Amino acid sequence: MLQLKKSIESHYITSYGAEISEVICYIFERNLKGDPLQDFIFSARDYSYFFKSEKLQKDIFTSLSISDAENIIISAIIKEVKYNEHFMSWEKGKEYLDLFFKELPGSKEIYTNSYWEKSVFNNIDKKEFELNAWSGISHNYWYDYGFIIVTTEKIGVLWFGDDS
Repeated sequence: MLQLKKSIESHYITSYGAEISEVICYIFERNLKGDPLQDFIFSARDYSYFFKSEKLQKDIFTSLSISDAENIIISAIIKEVKYNEHFMSWEKGKEYLDLFFKELPGSKEIYTNSYWEKSVFNNIDKKEFELNAWSGISHNYWYDYGFIIVTTEKIGVLWFGDDS
């Protein structure tokens, strides 16, 4: 996952100099008896430099429909959300998402701290979404948004911190 994180971050400078500040990307074994959101909150202790424990509340996370989730995550990977400026192509973003999902086989439930709508401005693909609202859970970033991907046995976390 470290290589995937570095690969995504290496693309994150736009023509205007805007850049994503940090990408958190990890996968861990799920506590099969527990609530997956509680499992995420517990795992976030290992990333306490990024996630602010006081902000980690289950009620800020919403479930995404599987039909929209992939397109929303690709949209988050490929652009700087404040200015809606793209760092990479839709195809490259899908390639990164497919690498991540390969480590998370089986059916998925996906949660987020953010609200996305179909993009109508500066699209590079008709399936693109744009960020409209979020509940930040980081210490230092103006925007932080991400995804908790839950499978039967594992949980994957893909999170973005953005100061621009």
